[in-house]
Amino acid sequence: MRKNKLYYGTLGISIITFLVNILVYSKLPEKVPVHWGINGEVNRFGSRLELVGLGALPVVMFFFLNYLPAIDPKKESYKMHKTAYSIINLVIILFLSCINLIAIASALGYHVPMQKVVPMLLGILFIVLGNYMVQIRHNYFVGFRNPWTLASEYVWKKTHRFGGYVLVMIGLISIVASFLGTIGMQLFFAALVIGVVGIYLYSYLLFKKNS
Repeated sequence: MRKNKLYYGTLGISIITFLVNILVYSKLPEKVPVHWGINGEVNRFGSRLELVGLGALPVVMFFFLNYLPAIDPKKESYKMHKTAYSIINLVIILFLSCINLIAIASALGYHVPMQKVVPMLLGILFIVLGNYMVQIRHNYFVGFRNPWTLASEYVWKKTHRFGGYVLVMIGLISIVASFLGTIGMQLFFAALVIGVVGIYLYSYLLFKKNS
């Protein structure tokens, strides 16, 4: 897939995130928070090396996402949804980078209201994914892939339009959840499960109706 400005911008963000981890490594305590519960409290500590390892995740994910089009039998589809795919890559890398940098800030002693920040970031992620998912063409790696969407381009297209609305709704619920505390995250996870089941059920029923 031909490289564009979004490609280089996303690559830059992933590299900068990793470099920040390297630069602050010596300033981090030996034990740092690496996981938070739905109440926003730290529920697992790890080594600072583990945290820096997570800082490499955006770079790894960047190259993984940009490698997929080369091995997809339907690689021509990526030319048709190049911009949408690039934006999806960007928002995923931004999300991973923000989570890592927030973890670093917390490890350095800064107060970060994780219970508010993470649902807000998740909300933005899902809203962007929902808006661009409808543009994703038939392929084997990206989108709502199940036996029914892969078997029919018609079902693929309809499912991605429906699924896009579902993701936006989940994103909005996540943003609202950032103001509701623990119950808000429970509401988000419930919406996520219901949404995913609903998308798969929609695909199946649509396929059965048109087969």
